[in-house]
Amino acid sequence: MWFVSRIAEADYGCEERMPGEPLMALVTLESDDGRECQFEVSEDWLMDQGIDEGDEWPEDIDGPDEDSEKAKIMSAWMDNYMDALREMDEEFSEEHHEAERKKAIS
Repeated sequence: MWFVSRIAEADYGCEERMPGEPLMALVTLESDDGRECQFEVSEDWLMDQGIDEGDEWPEDIDGPDEDSEKAKIMSAWMDNYMDALREMDEEFSEEHHEAERKKAIS
């Protein structure tokens, strides 16, 4: 379980926010086993959710997110694709070498 340990104004450095860009907050979460996580989130979203320091974070940040699951699937697909290309290349090379040997014998 994660709890909000700190909410601070995000640091924009020497650059100002772009017109229409939401005001961001720097949120620090702490898990019940002592881990920390820090990220930026819109202050409006925090207010809409009613989240304040000391509150439980409403999302499971330990579980896999949709993007990481998609990345795993794409990576596995690409690995299979590359394996298939290597296999085809090996077969082509063997056929090519066999044809070259037959030419040399003739």
